[in-house]
Amino acid sequence: MQRMIKFELKRSFKNRLFLISLLISLALVTWYSIERIPYCVQLNSEFLNDENLMGFFEISYTNWIGSHNIYLQQNIFYMAIPILATLPFGSSFYDDINRGYARNVCVRAKKKYYLVAKYIAVFVSGGCVVAIPMVLSFLISSMFLPTMLPEASYTFTNIYPAYKWADLFYVQPLLYTSIYIFITFLFSGVTASLSLFITFFLDRKFVTFVFPFFIYIFSSFCLEMLGFDAYSIRNLVTTTSESGTTFSVTILFLIFFCLSFFPYYFIGAKKDVF
Repeated sequence: MQRMIKFELKRSFKNRLFLISLLISLALVTWYSIERIPYCVQLNSEFLNDENLMGFFEISYTNWIGSHNIYLQQNIFYMAIPILATLPFGSSFYDDINRGYARNVCVRAKKKYYLVAKYIAVFVSGGCVVAIPMVLSFLISSMFLPTMLPEASYTFTNIYPAYKWADLFYVQPLLYTSIYIFITFLFSGVTASLSLFITFFLDRKFVTFVFPFFIYIFSSFCLEMLGFDAYSIRNLVTTTSESGTTFSVTILFLIFFCLSFFPYYFIGAKKDVF
């Protein structure tokens, strides 16, 4: 079991699609950093050099790619999460079945081991390809901007008391930032894993990429239209949303985990051959 998990993880990270997806994510981070960070550095310099200027420092906690959802690069990044997460290894199950690889593996090892290992690999690679650029974005911001505590009275802090975990942001901003990156990792991974069970129903590889994106966007849109904003993935992974609680984050993740894992696992386990 452990050997199979390690092997599938190795396959998921050592392939060109993972590299392509990571490069796209990093390109968005670079684009955002080039456009935003020099401007913030200039504002801080003006603030330091002008004794009569009233204002606040621009800090790293409010200027990494996950700190807001108001700039073009940030909107593109959050909209593209399901595509970026699925691209690295989401279609690998389809390829394994159609190329006979899955059959050969299941002859030599227990099918349930292969199914679990595949799910873990898709989940982890999908989460990492989104979380790694987010961590890098925060590190870039921290290199050029101070990492001091946020000022609650600063308009562009954009984290208001109504937002989830707002109190934590003003006391432990690093923990707050880490939690949001981890949440994005979890939802990116579980969204990418939706590509697995759909493989049993359709014979088009392209669908394995589109289906997670469709669920991500459609579910968020429907829940927001019905007034259940607290259970919209799009709202839960962004810091500048008034919706969501620890309870709603936990419940939505468990729902998506159940939808992505159990149908895939039980259908796969019942099939005599792939």
